[in-house]
Amino acid sequence: MPAKRAFLWATAAVVVISLASLAAMALSVRSDDDPKAPDGDGGTIAWTIDTRNGTRDAWVVAGTAVVLDGESLLGLNATDGARRWQLPYVAEDTTLTVAGGMAVVQSGRNGPVDVVDPSTGSVAWSTKDPALLVARDDALYVDSCPDRREPADVCVTAKHRVTDGTTLWSVKNPDYSLQSDVIGGRRPLAPAPTAYLPVATGSGGALLDTATGRLLSGRVETRAWYLVAAGDIVVATDHDPPRGDDDCTVAVTAVDGRTGEPAWSGAVYSGRRADDACHKRLSEGWSGTVMLGSGANVASVTRDGRTTLTDFTTGKTRWTTEEPGVPIAGDDRHLLVRDNAETGPVSLLDMTDGRRLWTVPDPGLPGTSASWESAVSGDLVAVMGATGDRPYVLILDARTGQQLARRGGWLTALGDGWAMVSTGQGAAAGRLKQHMLTF
Repeated sequence: MPAKRAFLWATAAVVVISLASLAAMALSVRSDDDPKAPDGDGGTIAWTIDTRNGTRDAWVVAGTAVVLDGESLLGLNATDGARRWQLPYVAEDTTLTVAGGMAVVQSGRNGPVDVVDPSTGSVAWSTKDPALLVARDDALYVDSCPDRREPADVCVTAKHRVTDGTTLWSVKNPDYSLQSDVIGGRRPLAPAPTAYLPVATGSGGALLDTATGRLLSGRVETRAWYLVAAGDIVVATDHDPPRGDDDCTVAVTAVDGRTGEPAWSGAVYSGRRADDACHKRLSEGWSGTVMLGSGANVASVTRDGRTTLTDFTTGKTRWTTEEPGVPIAGDDRHLLVRDNAETGPVSLLDMTDGRRLWTVPDPGLPGTSASWESAVSGDLVAVMGATGDRPYVLILDARTGQQLARRGGWLTALGDGWAMVSTGQGAAAGRLKQHMLTF
């Protein structure tokens, strides 16, 4: 993660701690008639687990629901919730990434990494020592010196095959540091394999050839925000408009990663919050490393607030909508937008051409709320809403916008055909219930 957003991690941590979620103790199957089921209706409650701490990440991998909470990593049968295995992970800021069909767990920020087989719970391989980790679906890129300010005899950056840890290449004492920014994707899924990774060097941003570990010669001046690879173009963004600029301008500089020749430079716009202040970011969250979009195309808004998609390899506009809308979530097929970054109706756009597929009324929860969450996954869309001070999860059909479920609680995870929702309904003091809903 670039140094640019170091100050934002504190904000992210507060949000994560505030979010409800998942951990695992007693297992029980619930039905929709059970008074301990979450308020509301829709979807089928396949199973419920009693949890103690907030869930950090969860996903379903090849029939196993993998759930990371404040105490452990759980492997549950995705059909009925029966526990298959459990591994202890108690460090704060522990994360789960799903890559190559494996569960990649990093114990604390820049801590040791374990790669776990979801079907058995066995640890396939580990880094043992602290590491900076950048994941792609086919490989893990590991820097043995996550904090270059700390003295070390030897620092090694290496590419490892996800499934068995085989070292595909390694570089001793590299003169660069890995960056995790990427266009498109959604946690906890690792982004798709890429030909290049963005890296920071003493002379600017550059690209690393993922096949060989070779550093390309082109350099771009970094702007303290995003540094991404768009094909073989290295792109830097600056989200702090110059004095007197009231357009919420995001300056973009793109350079050919091979030659260093200018590719293009220009501006996109981040849109506004409910108070008319600049939204600034082009991701779902302040600390997010994933820019909304797909491939080399990044979603933003025009100067007058209409949603637009820009090819970051050329600076050309792919499409622009007629209606206003600030991007808030998406996958490789769809883009979720709101009138402004925090409030208003929610609409789903086709990522290919920007067509507005449907719009639903304002769910009643601002994007600034610690409970806010939105997600797009396959044929499902989820947004958090609220009635008064009671939060709820709204599940919609991505094809039609039809409401499929409205359940009291908080969104933990959304996949293709399922959602995980946590709630205090029916839970003991200081505990939560985690429900698996299927559609």
